[in-house]
Amino acid sequence: MPLILDNDAVARLVTPADVVATLDTAYCAYAEGRSLTAPRLDFQSPQGQGGQNWQLGLAAGLGPDRWACLRIKSDVIYRRTVDGRPRKEKFCVEPGTYMGLLMVFDMIDGALRAIVHDGLIQQMRVGADSALGVRYMAREDAVSLGVLGAGGMARTHIDAIQHVRPIRRIRIYAPTRVNAEALAAEARARHGIDATAVDSAEAAAAGADILSACTNAIGPVVPGAALDPGTHVTCIGGTLDSVADGRVDRALRFGTASGPIEVPDWAVEDEGVTFSRGEKAGAGTARRFHAIPRDRRVMFADLLADPSLGRTAASQITFSERGNIHGVQFAALAGLIVERAVALGEGVALDDALFLQNIRN
Repeated sequence: MPLILDNDAVARLVTPADVVATLDTAYCAYAEGRSLTAPRLDFQSPQGQGGQNWQLGLAAGLGPDRWACLRIKSDVIYRRTVDGRPRKEKFCVEPGTYMGLLMVFDMIDGALRAIVHDGLIQQMRVGADSALGVRYMAREDAVSLGVLGAGGMARTHIDAIQHVRPIRRIRIYAPTRVNAEALAAEARARHGIDATAVDSAEAAAAGADILSACTNAIGPVVPGAALDPGTHVTCIGGTLDSVADGRVDRALRFGTASGPIEVPDWAVEDEGVTFSRGEKAGAGTARRFHAIPRDRRVMFADLLADPSLGRTAASQITFSERGNIHGVQFAALAGLIVERAVALGEGVALDDALFLQNIRN
C-alpha cells in the first residue's frame, strides 16, 4: 500500500549525514552510467496579475536498483525587490504554503510505494550537494565557513558541511540582519560553533575557507574580489559575479543529464528546460555557472578516474555544482526514505485500489 509521508516523518527518517552519504553513492552510480535522469522540465503560463506566472515543475529519475521517482511542483512564481535586489518568490494557494510531491515507484512491479512531501528533502539535498563539493574540492584543512543567506537552505548547508570538514567558525550575511543573527545563534546552540552575523557578503567571504551562497536572489551574489586564495565556493541561489567567474581555477560538476535516445544532441547543461506560452518568466530557472571558462571545468566521472583533475594547490579557488541531475537525487533519497518508513512503520497507508484501475491505459 502506498504511504503518505510528510516533512515531519521525513525528519524522523533521515539525517544530514544520511543525505550526504546517499547522494555520494548516487552520484558515483550516475558517473558509472548506472542511473538515469532528464533535465528538470518547467511549464509556465503567461504572466498574469502582479507579474505572476504559474509554473509546473517536473523532475524524474531512475536509480541503479529498484527505485524511481517523479517530483511534481505547482508554484505561482514572481519577483520581489529586497534592498534593491530582485528575488525569486513563490507560493501555492497562498503565500507561505507550497506544493511539492515525490511519487516513488518500485521498478520491480511498477507499484506506487509512496507520496512524499519534498520540502525538507529539497533543503537537505542542496546542503548535501555543497557538502560533497567541499569533500572533493575544498582544502583538507578548511575550518571556516561563510554563508550568504539565512533561510532553511543555509541551515542545511551548515548541518551538512560539518560532516565533511571540521567547521569551527561561521560568518553569516543576509539582507535582513535579524535573520542572520537568529541562524548564528542557532548554529552556536546546536553545534557549539563560533557563529556570528556580519554586515556584508564581503565580510562573510573574508577569511572563509568555504563560501556558500544559499539565497533566492536573482543575479550576482558571490563577490569575487573578496575571495581569499584557497576558498571553495558553492552557489545554489543567485550567481557568481564576473570577477568570481574569472578567479575560479577549477570547477566541479557532478553530472549533466543526457539527451533522449532519439535526439542525443538535445542534451543541455542548463539547470532546467522551460516551455512557456509566452516569454520565459523573470523568476524562472537561470543559467548560473556558464561563465566559468570551460577549460577549468571537470566532470565528476573524470575526477573519479583521475583525482589530479581536482584541486592541485592550496591557493586555488575552486567551485562545485550539482548540474541538472535532480532526478538522480530524488530517486536515491526517496528510495531510502521509503525503505526506512516501511521498516519503522512511519506514514499513512493508502489502499492500492485508489491508484490502480482495470481499464488499460
